[in-house]
Amino acid sequence: QRVKTLIKTFLNFINAFAILGLSLSYLSPFVDPQDFWIISFFGLTYTFWLGINIIFLLLWILSLKRRGIYNALILIVGFQFTARNVQFNTSSKTSSDIKVCSFNTHVQELYYGGNTSQKIDQYLTNQKYDIALLLEWLNNEGTINNSAYPYQKFISTQEDNPQRNYGLKLVSKYPILNWERIRYDHNTSNLAVIFDVDIDGKIIRFVGVHLQSNKVSPKDYQTLINSSLDEEYKTYALEFIHRLKRLSQLRSKQTKTILESIENSPYPVIIMGDFNDTPQSYTYQQLQKGREDAFIEKGTGWGATYLKPLPFLRIDYIIHDKELQCTDYKSSTSIKSDHSLIEASFKILK
Repeated sequence: QRVKTLIKTFLNFINAFAILGLSLSYLSPFVDPQDFWIISFFGLTYTFWLGINIIFLLLWILSLKRRGIYNALILIVGFQFTARNVQFNTSSKTSSDIKVCSFNTHVQELYYGGNTSQKIDQYLTNQKYDIALLLEWLNNEGTINNSAYPYQKFISTQEDNPQRNYGLKLVSKYPILNWERIRYDHNTSNLAVIFDVDIDGKIIRFVGVHLQSNKVSPKDYQTLINSSLDEEYKTYALEFIHRLKRLSQLRSKQTKTILESIENSPYPVIIMGDFNDTPQSYTYQQLQKGREDAFIEKGTGWGATYLKPLPFLRIDYIIHDKELQCTDYKSSTSIKSDHSLIEASFKILK
């Protein structure tokens, strides 16, 4: 009887903690990490809290326990956030729509046993994208067909060293009229760039974004999960948490700078790229505010785009102004990377 009581107490404690964790993740989009950073951690781990609450709900239903109502209520309250991660839509694309894609190439896998440049080139051409954004691109290690994409612009991560071949590349079937680097007030290897593209007389402002990474490596996962709880582990865990704090605050600063740069855009805006943050983040909430998310409009299934170590997180996005209507959204893992390629099609509304 004592063992049963202990198990019951333990499950109730874990259940309450899971409900609290999911509740805090609901607050994350509305709290600036620069004001109270710890909330952003719950947003980053939203999928975990969601999964635990679903498991407990099923457990209480199967054991005919009324306490499952608390899990059900917190899941219902957060349905709007679940919809940011899973969707069931159908395509309404036509042949005249503008088709764009964003892809974090993972440095074309050059440091991971190959070079996917040729495969990327072939894929873009075969899929007939009108405009493609390539992130983590090594410009001297691959080319994109100039016949298929006559307008191309590569931006190095280092403004003071434009010869550095690592950065962001936009390729287009339509003229790139203008481009401008969005300048941050801190040193970073991440960047955001504005491109104005003339699409049959209608100018669209594309904002290619690669926000500050959390820099979480496979070694971090292994160390945090498998190590014993000794002093060395505690030191490592504290350093890891401090890193997440600092980098989430940097993303907040970068997000504000991007929004200031496009606040008075004379043209409809499409923001696309790798935000390195989930839909439960302040970053996403700010960039999406007043705009539409192509995945929510036309995506299907679980929207995860980051593939390592487990494909749970959606951190790549195509977000657009309401002068554009999304007609299709897809993701693809056809090319080896730690990210999915994401694509969307649009009608330009008159």
